[in-house]
Amino acid sequence: MARAPGGDGRLARDLPVGAAAGYAGSRAMDLATTWTWDRTGDVARKREHEANPDGTPLTVGRAFAARLGRDPGDATAYATAARAHRGLGLGYGVVAALLVRRGVRPLTAGLLSGAGAFVLVDEAVMSTVLPPPTAYPLQSHLRGVVGHLALGATAGAVLAAARRLS
Repeated sequence: MARAPGGDGRLARDLPVGAAAGYAGSRAMDLATTWTWDRTGDVARKREHEANPDGTPLTVGRAFAARLGRDPGDATAYATAARAHRGLGLGYGVVAALLVRRGVRPLTAGLLSGAGAFVLVDEAVMSTVLPPPTAYPLQSHLRGVVGHLALGATAGAVLAAARRLS
């Protein structure tokens, strides 16, 4: 089998493994953010609701569905947001896998990818469809940090396991 230019012939294997790591990471993120939300105080919950009454998934889903030319009803909006969330998770895993290919340790690569996703996506890009980060209480941001670190740690663990198995 011919190798890709400049590659070692494993890119076709590494990218799907990265996507799988990102998928697992996005599921871990869901668990972590739910766990954190369940421990969020009433004052912070109220402030978050005041900043974004419909909640992030519905607001983001409506915006993305509308940009795709779809009827952004609630069911479509939630489905669009869920797909976007999973798709981003897959992408973060691929980024981590590419970092591993460049010599970064898997756990470090996962954590870097998760942290980068928090800063770039949650704190910067999402403010184009959501209220600015300053509208949310500190607990909202901490939930995002915990969630993205769970994503990164899980993706890193999957990449480390895949490396040991190969």
